[in-house]
Amino acid sequence: MNNKNSVSIIVPAFKEEEFIEETLKNYLEVFSAAKIEFEIIVIIDKVNGDKTDQIVKKMAIDKKEILFVIREGKKGIGSAIKEGIKKSQNNNILIATAEISEDPNDLVKMVKKMNDGFDMVFGNRFYLNAKREGYSKKQYYANRLCNYTIKILFGIKSNDVTNGVKVYKKSILKNLKLTGTSFDIFAEIPIKAYQNKNQNFIEIPLKHFVRDKTYSKFNFKKESKLFFLMVLKCFLNK
Repeated sequence: MNNKNSVSIIVPAFKEEEFIEETLKNYLEVFSAAKIEFEIIVIIDKVNGDKTDQIVKKMAIDKKEILFVIREGKKGIGSAIKEGIKKSQNNNILIATAEISEDPNDLVKMVKKMNDGFDMVFGNRFYLNAKREGYSKKQYYANRLCNYTIKILFGIKSNDVTNGVKVYKKSILKNLKLTGTSFDIFAEIPIKAYQNKNQNFIEIPLKHFVRDKTYSKFNFKKESKLFFLMVLKCFLNK
């Protein structure tokens, strides 16, 4: 039987061959050292010329904690997360990244915090005196506007609702009807969880390293529109 602290780590991966091995090694190291029961579910969108799937397959031979799903073509991060939720077996779900964007030790702290009886633990990239190197002014102000809007409309007292890196009780996510297709799912999940009366959460500082534009999958213009449409949709369906 899974222990209370067990976690399924969902890692969406699209063209991540430069980062995926180091990322998974980091997760394996810190969660093993913390003696937390865990599995890593890598959802890979495979495209021609990319070797992410080969790297993960090779690692999974020796590491029973690594599970993977390979999907042909770019299906999107939204459907990858939904797929990961369906596959998860442990009591908690951590949505993480396939590149080195966070300190993995912070992720362990987030999972351990669930032992204090919270429904959700949010990673906050915008804590006091946080370094945000690599964030353009445009990205920063758009992010702050979106988060402030969510706080006003839904009463979620979080400084970083749109951050994708969060821990949830599995039972919460299994009961959500998610429609997000891209990064907008990162706003949809906490909003809908909160609307379902799962409002017992805590926010802890999360060191965040902005990905180089060369490797970024985030299209600012497209994703900003999707975020605000998702917020509006959730508000109208209250």
